[in-house]
Amino acid sequence: MKAMSLDLVRGSIDEVDRKVQIDWIMPRYLSMDHLQVLVNRLDAWQLKMDHIIRSVENGSEELVRGNI
Repeated sequence: MKAMSLDLVRGSIDEVDRKVQIDWIMPRYLSMDHLQVLVNRLDAWQLKMDHIIRSVENGSEELVRGNI
């Protein structure tokens, strides 16, 4: 997301389908090593979001049962 905000890459993020599509990368700026770092950060972000979603879903069950 930071790379998108800095206009280093262009693309779209589909939160519903959990997909990121990169359409354009600034020439001569992102090497393969840079791209691997970006992939690693996106993977870490996805794991964090999955954890947050599970936490919210588990918490919502308690709300429905009235335990809070």
